[in-house]
Amino acid sequence: MKKVFAMLLALAMMFSLAACGGETGQGQDSSANPPAQSADGDKSGDGAAPAGDAQYVIKLCHEQVDGDPIDDGCDKWAELVAERTNGAVTIEVYPSSQLGVKADLIEMMLMGQNVCTIADGSYLMDYVPDFGVVMGPFLFTDWAAMEKITASDWWAQQAELLRGEGLEIISTNWIYGERQLMTKSPVTSLADIKGQKIRVPNNDISVTMFNNLGAASTPMALSDVYTSLQTGVVDGVENPLTTLYNNAFQEVCKNVTMTNHQMTFSNFIVGADFWNTIPAEHQQTILDCGAEAALYNNELYQKVSQDMQKALEDAGCTIYTLDDAALEEFKAASVQLYRDYESSGTWTTGVYDQIQSIING
Repeated sequence: MKKVFAMLLALAMMFSLAACGGETGQGQDSSANPPAQSADGDKSGDGAAPAGDAQYVIKLCHEQVDGDPIDDGCDKWAELVAERTNGAVTIEVYPSSQLGVKADLIEMMLMGQNVCTIADGSYLMDYVPDFGVVMGPFLFTDWAAMEKITASDWWAQQAELLRGEGLEIISTNWIYGERQLMTKSPVTSLADIKGQKIRVPNNDISVTMFNNLGAASTPMALSDVYTSLQTGVVDGVENPLTTLYNNAFQEVCKNVTMTNHQMTFSNFIVGADFWNTIPAEHQQTILDCGAEAALYNNELYQKVSQDMQKALEDAGCTIYTLDDAALEEFKAASVQLYRDYESSGTWTTGVYDQIQSIING
């Protein structure tokens, strides 16, 4: 059914592109109040050239709400690309999963469609398993480690393997944030999370991690979380503070525990077949502008995240910081994930140690 839905959505997009006259060669969580949009679902005023004037159109869809640092970074990317290609390439930005969920978007990419989405290692591991290790719990403690990983030979090898699976990374090093825990009842120790239904992204690492902590992992789309918290379908949610606040979860959930259980960064991917229809000079411009946009997003995130804790407190939330003993409990329960993934053959034996050597080298 998922593939059927993806095919229907892909066909609808093809007809949409034909209607606007755009040529495309062969053709990577939302609030209760969606952003204003035009009749075709795209935001207006992004700074990108109109699609009808472009030779190549990239439809970039992500989960974040309009105005989130990731969304603003995508708008910057679109603006830079339009300017530096003189309108030959247009990036249309669709926040709040307007074109569909990530799994369906990736299916569309593999069918050759001109879509792009944000994806971290926990999603990429479905195609290249070892990519998942960069999303493991308590892997690193500063953003310099992210840049060491993505600049390494190991990362280049994984990206090449992903290319062989039909997907191309066209931008990386986008800080998504330090992930924290928001719950209806306070969590100050590992025992407090036992049995709680925690919304997690629909990827195996997040599900496994919170099950290992004793919670009942509950995967669902971010756009469904607000109502699920309201109605008791879930007891809590985890994400960076910016995402928690921008989705207004503080209205229905009042306890925040600063677990820092993951420091997450994201990549933007497209289908390799579509990417190869774009001339090399335009490809390089897209890559260069994506690197600039990532820095723009990262600066915005650092500024916004500094204000988020106070904003949540002003909204009536109580912020908890784990003491050293409680933090060690969380870490000890989480490290089992690395052992299990390596012993089961999901990840290459020794990959965790390899990443640690890159970070500490």
